[in-house]
Amino acid sequence: MGNIHGSDKRDDLQDVNNNSFQADIYDTIWTQAIENSFVFVWCDASIGTKNNVNDDQNTIIQLARVVNQSRQLVHTFNELNACREFITHVDNVCLIISGSMGEELVPLIHNLEQIHSIYIFCLNKAKHDLWAVHYRKIRGVFTNIAGICESLKSHIISRSSTDYDRIEFDVISQEITSPTIDKHELCLIYSKLNKIILLNMDSSDHGKQDMINYCRNEYTSEYQIQLINDFERNYSQYNPIWWYTKNCFFQGIINRALRTHDLYALCSMHRFIKDLDLKLEQLHANQRTSIEPLKLYFSQFLFKNDFDRLKENHGGLMSINQFLSANPEQGIAMMFIKQQNSSASNANKIRVLFQIHIDRTKQSYVSYANIGSISQFVHEKEYLISISSVYRIDKIEKLIDIPSGYFVQLTLIGRNDLQYSNLTQYIQEEQLEEYIDLAELGHKIKNRLHLFKSANKLFKQALFKKRQEFRTIILHYNMAIIYDALNEYENSLNEYRYVLNIARDCIPSCYQKDDLCLVALFSNMALTYEQEEKFANAIAIGFRALGIVSNIPIESVLKKELESSCYYNLGSIHDQEKKFSEARCFYERALTIRQAYLPLGHPDITILQRLITLISAKQSDSK
Repeated sequence: MGNIHGSDKRDDLQDVNNNSFQADIYDTIWTQAIENSFVFVWCDASIGTKNNVNDDQNTIIQLARVVNQSRQLVHTFNELNACREFITHVDNVCLIISGSMGEELVPLIHNLEQIHSIYIFCLNKAKHDLWAVHYRKIRGVFTNIAGICESLKSHIISRSSTDYDRIEFDVISQEITSPTIDKHELCLIYSKLNKIILLNMDSSDHGKQDMINYCRNEYTSEYQIQLINDFERNYSQYNPIWWYTKNCFFQGIINRALRTHDLYALCSMHRFIKDLDLKLEQLHANQRTSIEPLKLYFSQFLFKNDFDRLKENHGGLMSINQFLSANPEQGIAMMFIKQQNSSASNANKIRVLFQIHIDRTKQSYVSYANIGSISQFVHEKEYLISISSVYRIDKIEKLIDIPSGYFVQLTLIGRNDLQYSNLTQYIQEEQLEEYIDLAELGHKIKNRLHLFKSANKLFKQALFKKRQEFRTIILHYNMAIIYDALNEYENSLNEYRYVLNIARDCIPSCYQKDDLCLVALFSNMALTYEQEEKFANAIAIGFRALGIVSNIPIESVLKKELESSCYYNLGSIHDQEKKFSEARCFYERALTIRQAYLPLGHPDITILQRLITLISAKQSDSK
């Protein structure tokens, strides 16, 4: 290892109000940024030698001014075989190599699809021009690093505008010490439940196939298919941290789902999340050799309203659902926010340097570990903190040498944190295990979410540019699904009503009528009434959901998905009420719709065929 420095494609759909559901509801911009990003490799036999320390440092500093603007690293090697091996595992490589090593390595790797461009860095330009001219990917022969940096600038595409690697967080005032009527603490309850659900799902080979199927349905570009094929063929050959850090694709899928509360995506990817958390737990246990406090740093651009929430809750709790990368070297985090150009920072964005203080004498709720020792794709001192981490907001102050910059000091809470324990006291894994099969809980939730897997996207389109309202709606919608799976039906119905109230307040098309984004809410709410055996309510609200979809004049795959799921749920309600003839009619209608847009043998078709067979048997038995 080198030392390291530094879905299915759907038609557009219009609702009855002529609001177009464009492709942006599927939010693939972040994947395009990954495809256009580069891996920077510098290979020179003199790297790391005592006589070359100053030259190394100067080169890295100048490269970092270009590379770190897009939060990239420079991977350095002083040995050809190690460099060649690394290149075979990554994509879009910009290789900077010395003349003598380049003359040997370039013929071996030039035609690899992983190589984007090559820069020869040497003292004798005339000598190396003679052979370099024969290789089209060589951008030039340079005798100084400044020339290489100037050339690199034309290829760098800043990822700051995509925001796919940013964090989302929730804050809880220190004054809230027990559950409240207005549910301020729900984000902590959801975070804790979410982790229990995902880490207890059955993660056999079936779990692996679930995540492969999900990825293939959602990501269909040629580049993405190559990544997924590699993931499927070789998943067991490498540890999950290797896959997480190899490129930003799978990392992006998981952290984006965690950030936006996409519970369907998380349940589909549970095998990877569970494997990753387990590996962190193992590393965490093996690395507990010191009781000295650990300080880690990461930096972010925060929207002003998000930063204001932090300032207003000084002393409170900050919850982060995502996997979080941080580094004990403050300079690495500082470099990113220092070197962003002025266009990346405006009056609505605040540069923030976060420091995480970890007391290693206390037992933590989450695992954290140095992953640089087992991954060649990250900084050698990089730490990764697992999902659902919670911090105390200790200090907020201005950074002296960075305009609009702030320093925020956090402390990772331990298991003895009284406020957190009080707010989540009713969510204990041991208690849940007493009355529910935790291994099946996640699959039950996933199956419910699968019927309306476009719900998040429809809410996102309806709440365009209302980021916080979107996260709030999805949080409560997910909690309604979870409460239903936990057999807490009144809590489930209350959450659905809460979502409906927010939609009425925040979504113009929901002010006085039912918008398409409410279809999933009403149809799932009907199933909760079914569980309570309130069949009249269930049927009425189930038909309400179907009515919204039926009023859409334009035929599309999305309409068919929603319509078939509404009929499916109406079939379930009548089946539960023992009205088998009506149930069969609804199931058959759902099957007919699905057969029109899904391939023969698709699981969504076979499950309906099986239900119709079973309902036919029930009809025969009832005669």
